[in-house]
Amino acid sequence: MECPKCHKTVGDNDAVCKNCGLVLKEDSGKSKVSLFSPKKSSERKKERTELSLFGRSKGSLSSSGEAASDKGQLLRKLKIFGIAVGALAIIILIIVIIVKVMGGGGEKTAEKIAEYINKPVTTAEDKLDLHLKEESDFDGVNYAFGFDYIYESEDDVKVDEVKYPEWAITVSVDDDNDITSVTYTNIKLLEKNHKGVKTDGKISIDNFDEGDKLSKVLDTLGIDPYSITYRILGKTYVFKYYYHADNGDSWAVVITAVFDPDDKLEYITSADVFPTDMSFS
Repeated sequence: MECPKCHKTVGDNDAVCKNCGLVLKEDSGKSKVSLFSPKKSSERKKERTELSLFGRSKGSLSSSGEAASDKGQLLRKLKIFGIAVGALAIIILIIVIIVKVMGGGGEKTAEKIAEYINKPVTTAEDKLDLHLKEESDFDGVNYAFGFDYIYESEDDVKVDEVKYPEWAITVSVDDDNDITSVTYTNIKLLEKNHKGVKTDGKISIDNFDEGDKLSKVLDTLGIDPYSITYRILGKTYVFKYYYHADNGDSWAVVITAVFDPDDKLEYITSADVFPTDMSFS
């Protein structure tokens, strides 16, 4: 065999030329390194770590997309749930308002009718789109109340086994059929006891002064009025309540408070209610 560099004769099995040192054969014990040989698991792990810091592989993009989709669905569900809860809250609020308005419907209507004091009844009926009757549908009202016209609740309540409307608005007129006064009466207040609201004791009116505001009087008394009468010169509030004295007696009391057109107190009185007939004869 001839060395291709120095052209001298070498052995057929020589790996290196003894004359010039040229490598004639690769060492068969050494394996060649492939450019595409599989990487070790530690190298793959390191590579994945680096990718996670600076980018995503195709596989990670797929799983990321699924996660984003799940998150989007969750957000949509939460949004729908929030809308449903909000709608329910609005419905409940509307119901509460309706109940509140209907509960005080008689008083509100009485206030509106009172705006037509000194005007014909027919004007109030036309403007407010309501009909004032000359008689009540309840005998108890016709016997116990004095009025020219009436507008009353369709719902009824029993007081001492007699049926009444829950509330009534009675209207008085002059000879020209013009409205002179409007009275709202909360008969439901007497449902539990015809004496009125039960209190812990007698209510003092000594701390009220002329000129006190209506709001102060109402807050201090702390009970709902049994009736409110509207006139051109102001309003009259009547309160009915009862309490038990130390000796066990039950006393009924009526408080009357009169206010001027500016809702300032003119005077207030308190009167005990006694049985009207004790003769037994």
